[in-house]
This record gives sequence, C-alpha cells and structure tokens, in this order.
Amino acid sequence: MNAPVASPIAAQTVTLTVNGRSETVTVAPRTQLADILRDHLDLTATHLGCEQGVCGACTVMVDGKPTRSCLMFAASCEGATVETLEGYEGDDLMDRLRDAFRTNHALQCGFCTPGMLATARDLVERLEEPDESRIRHELSGNLCRCTGYVGIVAAIAQVIEERKALGIASTGAARSPRPETTGFTPFDAAITDKPVTAAVSSGTVTVEDGWSVVKREVTLVHSPMAVWKHFSDLGAVAACLPGASLSKYDDSTFAGHVSVAFGPIAAKFEGEGTYDTNDESQTGRVTGRGKDRGGQSAVEGELSYTIRPASQGPQASIVDVSFRFRIQGMLGQFNRPELVNGFVDYILGEFVANCDSVLSGGEVRESKGISAFAMIRAVVGSKLKSLFGRN
Repeated sequence: MNAPVASPIAAQTVTLTVNGRSETVTVAPRTQLADILRDHLDLTATHLGCEQGVCGACTVMVDGKPTRSCLMFAASCEGATVETLEGYEGDDLMDRLRDAFRTNHALQCGFCTPGMLATARDLVERLEEPDESRIRHELSGNLCRCTGYVGIVAAIAQVIEERKALGIASTGAARSPRPETTGFTPFDAAITDKPVTAAVSSGTVTVEDGWSVVKREVTLVHSPMAVWKHFSDLGAVAACLPGASLSKYDDSTFAGHVSVAFGPIAAKFEGEGTYDTNDESQTGRVTGRGKDRGGQSAVEGELSYTIRPASQGPQASIVDVSFRFRIQGMLGQFNRPELVNGFVDYILGEFVANCDSVLSGGEVRESKGISAFAMIRAVVGSKLKSLFGRN
C-alpha cells in the first residue's frame, strides 16, 4: 500500500511596502521576512545570524517598530511597511549615526551593524535624553562580539548631544500597535467561547529605573483555597517552575538554582531568597538573587502575587502576578521587552500547566531547564496554529 502523499503548502502572494516602494512577492507562508528581503528583493544589508530571534542582526523597522525579520513570516507581512538600511539614503539621523559609528570605532566586522543602526535610530528618535544605562538597556537585544559596546554607546550618546544642541527633539511617544493582518485570527480569540481552562493572559513589560517589570493574570480551574494551599508550599511551587530546583528551604528562606539557555549561551543561576505569605489576604512575595559563576551573569528579582475568585465560578481562581527583575552580565543582552514578553509567557505557560496537573492529582512534566529555542517555538507555533486554523 502506497503511503499518502502530503499536500504541498500553497504559495501566498504578499504585498508590502519596503523602503517606500510597493513590492509583491509570491512565497511559501512560512518564508521569513529576512529571506523575502534578501532573496526576493536583493536587500542584503539585512543580515541573518542566529535565526532564533536572539542576536538582533536581522533587525529592521516594521510599521515603525524594530522587528526581528528572522521570526516574522510572510503570512504576517501583508500590508506591512518595512524599512531596511538601504532605505535611509538622505536621512539626517541615520547619516549622523553612521558618522558617529565610524568616528567612535563602533564597528569592526560589521555583521551586527545594520541591526544595531536600526535599533539605535529608533531609540534616538523615540527617547528623550536617555542616559548611558537606558541606551545599554535598549541595545540589549542586539549582540556584538567585536566592540565590547563601548564605542556603540558612545556613538549614540554623541548623536543625542548633537541633536540636543541643534534643538531637535525626540518624539517621546510610545509606539502604536500594528493593525491586525486581514484574515488573521488572534490565538486568544480562538478559545473565547470554550469552557474556562488554565491560562495566562497577555500583559505588559515596562522598564522602571533599570528594572524590567512584568504583570500577568493567571487563571486556574481550581478553588481559591486549593490554589492558595498549593502556592503556600514553596517546594510544590518550585517543582512546577521549569528549570528550578531547591537545595534547601524553610517557612521563610530558600536556596537553589535555575537553569536557562539562550541560543548558544547556557547559565545555571545559584542563589538564595526569602518567601512571605499572608493567609488572610492570600498574597505572597518572593525575593531572590543568584549568580552564574561560569558565565559571570547575575540576576535579582521580586515577585508578588494575589489569589482571588474568578468570575467563572467557585472552582476557578485568578492569580495576579507582578514580577520585577534585572539581569547583569552576558545574559543581560537579552533583557529586551520583546524577548522578555515571549520568555515570560513561555515560563508562565509551563508553570501554569504543571500547577494545573498537580492540583488535578497528576504529576509535573519533566523539565531539563528553560530553553529560549523552546520558548520561541511555542510562541511561533501558537501563532501558526491560529493562522492556519489547526488545533
């Protein structure tokens, strides 16, 4: 008996505006924007590095926002406005940045430079007089293995001072979200009419005094009392967190480690912290700090949560989560809001699934650590499923 032949995925015609020109290409839906730019439009200033959304070399502007073109699929490009390095001819701000990069020795091999310039132009135009700390934070999603970043930061600071002397103000405006692509069904909308299930809501990531601040709302299909009992047990909570392991703990303190991996960089943060709970208000607070001795990265953070009844009934609970943290060292390069959003959603998704399993009498799924590749695959996979209507 002959094996069935898989049907080929139909090519898709996409029309987008690139550097002020309308372009129409016919490609497979899973073709990356970076490949459209390089292979179909011959715009090779966009470089491909890790192809996992980590290094930032492929950064271009999409609808006014720095975007990793290696993670954006053709199906999401319909109607988009894209700017690549080739499109900034005669742009005063980009000319100043290029001159400043050259005079401050902000490039060596030049592979990261197109993406670095795209991010630099965005932050100079958008932010009002950012200091060195804020500049470094904004650049944290663009990796450079040559310069040590000193020249890059100096070049950007120079352009900021030049514009200030000329009386050129930044926009100081938040970016507007891109309109939804025609025919695209958001992932959350697909579950609106289904019975309540364990889930993590979308939320925000902001930067406050150098700290990344994350807020999320978690739904668990168990009574507030059952959820509170679970969250009051630090050992049970740690067992549900991917990559985490406790070496010792009591009612108020703990020690242990968390293993993470971002592309080629792996780290094992070893540290300690405190844990406080309030039975009356059903609130908790966790603080901790740790260090990866091998990679010389450090992290510190504080997590607060409140458990309350859900509107769906007595057998459902909401956990309001607020988490502030900062990462220093090698892994600090990934502390960019876009990456943090996806990373937090992935971790919380795994955590909630494990909590739901334990509260239902099951077991925690085996975890080998937190993987950036698994996170990206999970986020992109969810979007693809919603896009093509597959369950």
